[in-house]
Amino acid sequence: MLESRQFEKLDLNLLKVFEALWQHRNMTRVAEALHITPSAVSHAMRRFRDILGDPLFVKEKQSMLPTAACERLAPAILSALNDIRKALGEFTEFNPLTSHQRFVIAMQESLELGVLPTLLSTLEKVAPNVQIVSTRLHRDAMLADLTNRNLHLVIDIGRAVASPISHSLLRRDTYRVVMNKNNPLAKGLDKRKYVAARHITVSNRAKGASVEEIALQQLGVSRPALWRCQNYRAAADVVANTNALLTLPGSVADAVSAPNLISTKLPYGLPALETHLYWHSQQEGEAGLMWLKDLMLHLFAESGLTR
Repeated sequence: MLESRQFEKLDLNLLKVFEALWQHRNMTRVAEALHITPSAVSHAMRRFRDILGDPLFVKEKQSMLPTAACERLAPAILSALNDIRKALGEFTEFNPLTSHQRFVIAMQESLELGVLPTLLSTLEKVAPNVQIVSTRLHRDAMLADLTNRNLHLVIDIGRAVASPISHSLLRRDTYRVVMNKNNPLAKGLDKRKYVAARHITVSNRAKGASVEEIALQQLGVSRPALWRCQNYRAAADVVANTNALLTLPGSVADAVSAPNLISTKLPYGLPALETHLYWHSQQEGEAGLMWLKDLMLHLFAESGLTR
């Protein structure tokens, strides 16, 4: 095993010479490829041999053939050098087709249905190896998480934020009401019937008004929900089997559509629900992150998801 003192003697140039000799199997061609002298190649390999305690390559006629130890070592070194090149390349430029970069996006679970299917189906085509992690948003830790890069992007309802957080409108939604197509209210839904109906609401909190309930309260409308859950898909399944109503953003209504469900206009004129994309301004020089940010803003604008 390589001792720490021996490891400290290593430098990148030794690994580059080793890589070139593995590829070319000839000292002269290595010197030409690396634009150094043959003696510099010999010196580098001698240093590497001394560190590892193995000849690594032995001369056979005009070729340098790898030893058994060299053959065991080469795949790991070649892979490590390739990783370094990719990392340095992505530092200055971002190629979505070849990148393996990982991005963590925080959002409430209720927003995933309106975002992830569209985003990930696009990335599968244009950035097949980019990793996306969706995680729950904790608003009180948002600045800290963006600063220390636990998060790269945040998707949340539009709200006031201060520098160094930057943001842009991602989507504007109108509210819709989803119900079972056999619900008696499917024949016609007015304000009185809406308020008197059984409702299910979606929220990550165990109590307190949901987003649509807060908007209704601002109009002086009290519409308590008898049932509450954390996920729009689950709520839609409940509605499909009951006479409950589900009030939700239009983009999510499209995502949970099913043959036995219908979607109708909310009989109250609520302000549009704005969803914004948030990021840390200090990361605006990072090519990969800005590519993803721009893709998302373009994608949701161009795909007709501003409803």
